[in-house]
Amino acid sequence: MEFQGMGGASAQDSGAAPAVDLLAGLNEAQSEAVLHVEGPLLILAGPGSGKTRVVTHRIANLVTSGQARPHEILAITFTNKAAKEMRERVERLLPGVRGMWVSTFHAMCARILRQEIECLGDWTRDFSIYDTSDRNQLLKTVIKACNYDVTQYRPAMVGSWISEWKNTRGKERPQADGGMEEEVFAVVYARYQDTMRTNNALDFDDLLLKVLEIFDSKPGLRDAYASRFRFVMVDEYQDTNRVQYQLTKHLSSFHGNLAVCGDPDQSIYAWRGADIRNILDFEQDFGSPKIVKLEMNYRSSGHILKAADALIRNNSQRKGKELKTDKEDGALLNLMECGDENDEAREIARQIKGLRAEGYSLSGMAIFYRANFMQRALESQLSLAKVPYSVVGGVEFYARREIRDLIGHLKLIMNPADDIAFRRIVNVPKRGVGDKGLETLSMWAADRRVSLLQAAASEEALLSIRGRAKKGLASFAGLMESLESCKEKAASAALEELLLNMEFEAWMAQLDDGNREDREANVEELRTHAKEYDRLNPEGMLRGFLEDISLVSEVDGHEEGVESVSLMTLHAAKGLEFPVVFVAGLEEELLPHARSVGEADGGEGLEEERRLLYVGMTRAQERLCLSFAAYRMHFGQTSARMPSRFLNEIPAELIEGFEPDQDAEDVLGVYEAPSSEYGNLRVGDRVRHDHFGNGSIERLLGSGINARATVHFPRHGNKELLLQYANLEVLS
Repeated sequence: MEFQGMGGASAQDSGAAPAVDLLAGLNEAQSEAVLHVEGPLLILAGPGSGKTRVVTHRIANLVTSGQARPHEILAITFTNKAAKEMRERVERLLPGVRGMWVSTFHAMCARILRQEIECLGDWTRDFSIYDTSDRNQLLKTVIKACNYDVTQYRPAMVGSWISEWKNTRGKERPQADGGMEEEVFAVVYARYQDTMRTNNALDFDDLLLKVLEIFDSKPGLRDAYASRFRFVMVDEYQDTNRVQYQLTKHLSSFHGNLAVCGDPDQSIYAWRGADIRNILDFEQDFGSPKIVKLEMNYRSSGHILKAADALIRNNSQRKGKELKTDKEDGALLNLMECGDENDEAREIARQIKGLRAEGYSLSGMAIFYRANFMQRALESQLSLAKVPYSVVGGVEFYARREIRDLIGHLKLIMNPADDIAFRRIVNVPKRGVGDKGLETLSMWAADRRVSLLQAAASEEALLSIRGRAKKGLASFAGLMESLESCKEKAASAALEELLLNMEFEAWMAQLDDGNREDREANVEELRTHAKEYDRLNPEGMLRGFLEDISLVSEVDGHEEGVESVSLMTLHAAKGLEFPVVFVAGLEEELLPHARSVGEADGGEGLEEERRLLYVGMTRAQERLCLSFAAYRMHFGQTSARMPSRFLNEIPAELIEGFEPDQDAEDVLGVYEAPSSEYGNLRVGDRVRHDHFGNGSIERLLGSGINARATVHFPRHGNKELLLQYANLEVLS
C-alpha cells in the first residue's frame, strides 16, 4: 500500500537533521510556500512549476524546524505513482524518518477502515476491496437476479450510475419515483449494496464514504484523527469531489493547518465527480488563507507556454496567474491538416521517425487523443511504420487472467465471504462446476444466509448437487480450508503455498493458448512483486499486499524509460511530461467534445474541454504537434469535420502552417480566382453533392490531398468536404 514504508512511528519519529538545504534552488514563491507553518495555505501551482518539490520540502521543513513530529503530518495526492514519488522525495530529504502518512485518499481511507470499520457493525477488518471489474461482475449477477435484461442495463453502465450517485449523494439511497430507468436503478442499487455487505466487501467509492460515515456519526473517532494530524496537505486539490472535500474538512478541523496545492486550469475530472468549486472557493471555506502563486514553469519552451496560456485565458472559471519561463522560445507549434484519421496517423508516424532521426528517443514521445476510438488508426499506422508503441490504460499486468485468478484465490483466503472471488476461481483449474451446480449452491447459500464457500464445505448443501460438480465443489472447499493459515502469513509465503497446492500444471495446461511462456513469466513477476512487497513492508502481510494491488490505478501503468511511443487519452496524460507531444483530433465535436459544443461560450463543459487541451499542451517540453482531419470515421460512418475552435484561440504566429479562421469576405478576396488546387471551383459557385444535394461554396482552403471546400446546403447547414472525395458538380 502506498503509505507503507512511512508507516508506524519509530525511534526517529521526533525528527531529524536536514540532509540538504531545504531552500537551495527554490525561487521566491516556492520558498514562501515551504516556510509557511500555521493556518490555511493555498498554493496555486501552474503546470511544470515544481509543486511536488514544494510540498515535499515543506514537509521536511516542518519536521526539521521542530514544528511537527512526523506522525502529525498527513499528505494526500491522487495517484499511487504521485504518492510513491512524493514519499521517495521525502525519504531522501529526511533519511530514516518514519511516521508520516503519504498516500492517496483511497489508501488513507482503507488504512483507517482496517482499524475502525467494525464500529459500523456490518463489516469486518478483513473486508475485500472490489475494483471496477469485480463490481461489474457482481452487478451482472445482481441485475439478472432482479429479472432485468443485462443487455439493456449493462453492468458497466449501471456501475457508472452507482459511482456517480455515491460521489454526489453519499449514503442517500435512490428512490423509484420516476420512469423505468429510475426504478431499475433503485432496485439494483439496493440489491447491490446488500450483496456487498453480505460479501464483506467495499468498492472504491465505499472506501471514502464509510470513513465519512464514521467521522459524521462518531465524533470521538473523528477528533482522534483530526487532533493527531496537526498538518494536512492535499495535492491536486482541483480534482477533489464533494466527499473528499468533506473528509478534508474533518481531518483539518482540529488544528486548522490545511495546505492545498492545485490549479483550477487543470481541473479535468468533472465527469467522475471532481468539483472545481472546491479550489475556487477555498478562501470562503477556510477563512483567510495565505495564497502563494507558483508561476515559473520549468518544463516547457517559451512558444509552448505562450500558446497554452493564450488558450486558457479564454476560460472564466479560473484564478489568474502569469506563467513564465526562463527557457528559450524553441520550435513553433506544428499544425498538421490531414485528410482522414488514417492520413493523420500516417503523418504522425512519419513525424516520429523524423524526430527520432534528429536524436529524440521514442520513450520521450507521446500521442494524446480525446476518445479511445481514435486509438485504432494510430496503432495500425504505427505498426505499419514499424514504430514501437505502448498503450497506457490498456490491458495492464493485474488485469491479465492468470494474475486475476491468483489474486482471486488470495482474496478468498483473506475474506471467505467474498462470493465474487469464489465464482471467479471455483473452476481454476476446471473442476466440473457448471452454471446449474453453481446456481443450486447459490440458492442454498442464500436461503441460509451463508457464503458460497461455507455452502461448498457443507455436506448438506452438496446432497442437492449431482455429478462432477459435487466432487469439484468439495475439492475446492478442501483446498481453501488447507490454505486458511495463509491469512496470517507474509504475501510471498501465502502465494508460494497457494501455487504449491492448486494443481498449477493442470491450470497452466488449461490456459495454454500459445502464450504459456508469457503466462508463466507473469506468475513469476507476481512472485517477485510479493517478495519485494514483504521486504519493504514487513508488517503488511497478505492483507496489505492485496490492498496495495486493489488500489493500483490505470495511470500507474505508465512505465517511464521504455523505448516506445506512449499512446494515451488526454485524461490519462495528467501528471506526465515528454520532450515531444502529439495531440490528435483537434476537431469540433471531438475536442471540444460534442457534449459540450451545444453550450453557450463560457459553459462549464466547454471550459473543461479547453482545460483538457491545456493539460495536454503543457505536458510537452520541447516539441508540440497538433493535428486534425477533414474527415473521420466513427461508429462506421465517415463524416466531414471542422477544425476545433480552440485553434483560433492560439496566436497564429506561434503555429507553423496555420491559417487563422477568416470572415467570408476575406476568403473571397483570397480565393476568388480559380486555383489548380480546386480545379474549376470558385467561392460562390453553386454545386451539387451526391448526398447533401445542392449548395453554395463559402470557402476553399488547404492544398494537395487536404484541399477542401466549406459548402452551405439549405437542408443540412455548412459541411466541410475534402475535394478528392466530395465529387462536387458545378451547377450553371
